[in-house]
Amino acid sequence: MKRIVCAALALFTCGCMMAQNGPVKLWEGTLAIPAYRVNPPEKAPLFERDFAYQRAKRGVYPYAMNDNPTHVKTDTVYRALYLENDYLKVCVLPDIGGRLFYATDKTNGYEIFYRQHVIKPANVGMLGAWISGGVEWNVFHHHRATSQYPIDYKLVDNGDGSKTIWVGEIEKRHRMSWAIGMTLYPDRSYIEVKGRFFNNSPDRNSMLHWNNVATHANENYQIVFPENTEFGTFHHKNSFMRWPVPDAPYCDNPDYIGKDVSYWKNLPALMGGSVFVYDLQDDFIAGYDYGRNAGTMLAGNRHINKGGKFWTWGHMNYGHAWDCETLTDEDGPYVELMTAAYSDNQPDYCWINPYEMKEFTAYWYGIRDLQHVNRGNEEATVNMEIHPDGRLHLAANVTRIQRNARIVVRRNGKTLYETRADIAPDAPFAIDTQVSGTDVSEPSEVTMYLYDAAGNELISYHPYKLDRTKPLPDPVTPLNPDPKQVSNTEELYYLGMRNLQFHNAHVNPNDYFFEVIRRDPGDVRANTQLGIYYRKQGDYAQAKKYLRKALERQTANQTRVSDGESMYNLGLVLKAEGRYADAVDTLYRAAWDYEYASAAYFQLAEISSISGDPARAMQEARMAVNYNGMNLDAKNLLTTLLRHNGQREEAILLATEVLSVDPLNYYATHELMKLGQKSEASFARLLRDESESYLELGLYYLNNGFYGEAADILSGNDRIASYPTVAYYRAFLADKKGDTATAKALFESAESASVDYVYPFRLETVAVYEKALEYLPASAHTWYYLGNLYFQKQPARAMECWEKAVAIEPDFAMALRNLGWGCRFFKEDYPAAIDWYRKAIDADKDGNAIFLAECDEIMELINAPLKDRYALFAGRERLYEKRYDSETKAIRQRILHGEYEEVLKPLLTRFYSRREHIEDLHDIYVDACMLSGFAAWKSGDYQKGLEYMLMANEYPENHGYAHLEYYVRDAQVYYNIGRAYEKVGDPNNARKYFEMAARVEVKDADCIYNYEKGLAMRKLDPHADVNEMFRTIVRNGEAGVTDYVQRFFESFGYGEYPQDVNSRAYYMQGVGYKALGKEGKARKCFQKALDQRNDHVWANYYLGKIQ
Repeated sequence: MKRIVCAALALFTCGCMMAQNGPVKLWEGTLAIPAYRVNPPEKAPLFERDFAYQRAKRGVYPYAMNDNPTHVKTDTVYRALYLENDYLKVCVLPDIGGRLFYATDKTNGYEIFYRQHVIKPANVGMLGAWISGGVEWNVFHHHRATSQYPIDYKLVDNGDGSKTIWVGEIEKRHRMSWAIGMTLYPDRSYIEVKGRFFNNSPDRNSMLHWNNVATHANENYQIVFPENTEFGTFHHKNSFMRWPVPDAPYCDNPDYIGKDVSYWKNLPALMGGSVFVYDLQDDFIAGYDYGRNAGTMLAGNRHINKGGKFWTWGHMNYGHAWDCETLTDEDGPYVELMTAAYSDNQPDYCWINPYEMKEFTAYWYGIRDLQHVNRGNEEATVNMEIHPDGRLHLAANVTRIQRNARIVVRRNGKTLYETRADIAPDAPFAIDTQVSGTDVSEPSEVTMYLYDAAGNELISYHPYKLDRTKPLPDPVTPLNPDPKQVSNTEELYYLGMRNLQFHNAHVNPNDYFFEVIRRDPGDVRANTQLGIYYRKQGDYAQAKKYLRKALERQTANQTRVSDGESMYNLGLVLKAEGRYADAVDTLYRAAWDYEYASAAYFQLAEISSISGDPARAMQEARMAVNYNGMNLDAKNLLTTLLRHNGQREEAILLATEVLSVDPLNYYATHELMKLGQKSEASFARLLRDESESYLELGLYYLNNGFYGEAADILSGNDRIASYPTVAYYRAFLADKKGDTATAKALFESAESASVDYVYPFRLETVAVYEKALEYLPASAHTWYYLGNLYFQKQPARAMECWEKAVAIEPDFAMALRNLGWGCRFFKEDYPAAIDWYRKAIDADKDGNAIFLAECDEIMELINAPLKDRYALFAGRERLYEKRYDSETKAIRQRILHGEYEEVLKPLLTRFYSRREHIEDLHDIYVDACMLSGFAAWKSGDYQKGLEYMLMANEYPENHGYAHLEYYVRDAQVYYNIGRAYEKVGDPNNARKYFEMAARVEVKDADCIYNYEKGLAMRKLDPHADVNEMFRTIVRNGEAGVTDYVQRFFESFGYGEYPQDVNSRAYYMQGVGYKALGKEGKARKCFQKALDQRNDHVWANYYLGKIQ
């Protein structure tokens, strides 16, 4: 065989010394970087409601909404954690959600992940502010609530030469915890990423996990899914494509057809796009930049790391505005090259049982000088290119030095080529060779192998032949919205469970369970789920009712239960009620079921510890650990019991074991501090002076029966001791000790503190507030907090609490606002909600602009008179300008009130932060410009009218928008610019814009703008037959009237209501009739549009209601 050795290999052979690897360096330092300021978070608690975010229910409470980025940039210094070896330098920012900020491949200078040189938040995250770049850890929900907040971290020397940065937290919504470890080894070029998810709760929860990996993208960039990937799919799996070249529309977009969409430059999506690997069948995904001849490899066991996906803003104008301007100053476009464990879609939640741990391991590294990527794993990445004339290009990267590695190419077992080479992370292998006398016309018969010197296979690759005739998988369809239409109870149950699992914003799982028991009152599964639901809400009477109903059938005819879920949950209810004897009996019976044995024994151990029987508690805790060695809560309790029993060595061993699994575990760290093995400083550093972290740890001890230690934890840090919830608990524990004077003083201190950013959420805290009310019955703040805690659990009780708060303190603005929220989302009493909001606005001394936005939202729902909505904002400019939503709502009302020229000043001068999936600002601006132009025409100032019409075609920089390649209103804008030129006597420019309007491709969904397109065509040719176009507008409007809107797949927000759709449909009919010269019918349709939504700008305009 003739061989042609490439220049890279020759240089490698001559020059590579393959020196001994140096040590891994690990340190905490700083990162100085320009950053845009985010204004303080909202003080108003945003409780859960039917509001979608990333295609699941948005959960803000008990966090604060942080959605007010500014355009103020300052040089900022962040804490930074660094790892470095011979091949990589890694930077992690614990104060920005533990984000892996950059990882530089030192062998060639390539940034393995998208590296930002500015911190520039925009409203993309679950709580608002979010930055792009690096790697975001999306744990339990997407995007993670705290991805922009400080989290826990720890630096660990593993003793084997490797070193790890751990980041994580206890999240508040489910009180589960997570830890991500990023490890470098002295001799490896990969980052070993280890993720651990801990269900520290007694509940079975569902969770979602995705690693949001960003990489730099450009016209040379390709997304690499495994070659055996047959299909790509969209969110919800509701659309499929053939990968990588679709042969049918994807997400109803025919522009994908025939394009290789693995290349970033070929993606046709105007406004971003997602493609998930459907059924990942290899252990990697990757990205490669052919311009740099370098890229990123993300490898891991596909049976656990099941998710592979890319997402991009797109390479067109919309995408450029987002990823090149809104989210960065100079770092350019990016692709999110995402991987997931225990998930393969968004949403695609999996279940995690009580006290279960789930774990994944992945290997991420830079790749180079391959020309292409065929396959990768934690050891190597390879490329083999086969040409029909027998030419082969072979290339390989390795993640550690491989001396005398063997590269072999075989066809059907026969060796075609073989060589040996020294390969290293900084010295890749590449060769061009010729295979003669052998037919290689069928590449799938040829395999490339890479072996180490001992003959162990590191990786192999053979081309995969896809069956392009295989049909696309069936897409997911919306679930039946009416449970009564579902044919049988089993299907109803599983529909309910699916929605319970996936957190759909617009489906209530209980509707399906209630329908089951309507048909079959004794159904075990539905009664169990309803019992669990009410237990989690703290409604123990209802919980017992349903759980005992389930057990009636399960235990009928003296039968022992085979499934302990209902028995276990009944035990939890009895324990929560303090009925320990009954709880013990019930939980022991639940422990007969292996699935619930560990969880039940842990609950029993807590009861025994609380009841003063440490020996029995120790025995039960050991049983819990025996059934589930990863029940860290049981191990922690056992550690404390051992310490109190004088068994120090075993206690130290057990706590150390916990930290080997969860290095960020507060409890085990505290135990080792108590045992003299950890310093107080290391313990304090881990908890970061974070009040809720101390509370969570204190509650672990309280729930385990160690009240004195709980009190010490909550009293030991002066920086958090005065936080209201901490003070309440300190008072509660003082009362338990019999120190009523201290309890009263602490309750008074808690009551007198500011309520800002105090969002109680734990059911245990109900007893604390009830005890406080025994001491201080007229405590407005305590009633307020109790209402906050209850609203997402028992909203009727929450409303009663808030009513008591305002009865005590009538000008308590936040409690008044909460009553408005409750009347809207719970009682659905919109007039009452508006009344409460008006009182809150009048009482507000803190400038809560969100009150205005929320109030106007309700007024919009009931079609309140426009004069009332205008009056809500009138005179409150300095207030409503504090928030995007309140300001844009105010501007809309001012436009409808005829102040369209006046609103152009703020629209052209103020900074407006972009918000994902909220695209209304440019339309508002266009409305103001065109109405101003019409007003100028009416006054005879045609030149000024032209200026306004031309402004409508501009995209002010302060808005952050770009002219989309397809903007639905182009026909309207161009047509009116043409008219403006006509009026100033410039027929050439008039014709130019009429032609532009006539050329606009108006899609069916936007056919309303065929009105202006048709009128432009008539301007160009008075005899043009456009009436059929106008009749189509009418027909589409008639077909659009509905009494139901499908919101199952809603990605963001409330979705549309029937009145929104119908207002648009009637307006569409009116426009069509107007174009056809049927003014009477047009006016009737415009009025019908206003009957549905009286704030429709153009229906108002055509009826002469905007002066």
